[in-house]
Amino acid sequence: MQAKLAQLPVSFSNPIALRVGFLMSLGIMFLNMIPVLNILFIVWWLAGGWCGVLLYRRLTGRALSVSAGARLGSITGVLAFVSMAIVFTLTMVFTGRQFVDLMVQQDPRMSQIVNDPPMLAAGFLFFLAITFGAVVGICAAGGALGARFTSPKAGPSQV
Repeated sequence: MQAKLAQLPVSFSNPIALRVGFLMSLGIMFLNMIPVLNILFIVWWLAGGWCGVLLYRRLTGRALSVSAGARLGSITGVLAFVSMAIVFTLTMVFTGRQFVDLMVQQDPRMSQIVNDPPMLAAGFLFFLAITFGAVVGICAAGGALGARFTSPKAGPSQV
């Protein structure tokens, strides 16, 4: 059964790839929650993709091509974005108005955006889109780099 699963292409329908992406996304989420370490978020996103390739290779015994590594990294990025969005949403729910008041205190111009619901929604959606693109893109780059620099040169066992 494990050998059959290892033959599947790297995608959301591959349970091993999903498991690896989920584990790496949890690692990214926890590192992003540590106050001093969260400054290095781009490093964690790259490392999540890279380490995902290493873990996939260890679990399946198959080296990944650069494109498969990028797909595995993007799976990790999507799952990391979802976990970060959930944490952010829970933070907003439990802190309520305090979080918004803190943003306004830091930059008084934010009060214009906070008091204009359509502008607030547009800004929030723009922030989500940019963050999604950055997380998925950087994790995919980490996966591609991990596949490129950790896999043996083109061989029959590459996916």
